[in-house]
Amino acid sequence: MKKLLTALGTAAVIAAMTMPVSAEKLWKYSETVTIDLAEARYKPTTDGHDILEFVAVEQLPDGTCTYTYVYDRTAGTIQVKEMEKTTKKLHYKSNFSATSVNSTNPVIRERAQMAEAVYQRKVHKK
Repeated sequence: MKKLLTALGTAAVIAAMTMPVSAEKLWKYSETVTIDLAEARYKPTTDGHDILEFVAVEQLPDGTCTYTYVYDRTAGTIQVKEMEKTTKKLHYKSNFSATSVNSTNPVIRERAQMAEAVYQRKVHKK
């Protein structure tokens, strides 16, 4: 029993030491959406485009929806490269074409605002 308690205590200390690092990488964009900034990839292309790819995980009442976004800041487009929805009753993947960030669709506009916020945090550390 003493060995078990010692092992659990050691695990708790190690977890506590690593938590602040993880918390700095994870950005809670909204009440339901979290983005791992350490995993976001910014890559300027040879033809002058600023491309940002990042993953956003949305917590659903009965599961999660994981989005992989590609934001072309130069072209002014946002794309859901992959969406994976997992709930107790279903699991599926889908993707969508790149769409203008100036779309009249409020969902597209919100995604574009989120992508720009990720860009600012990743590239300009704001």
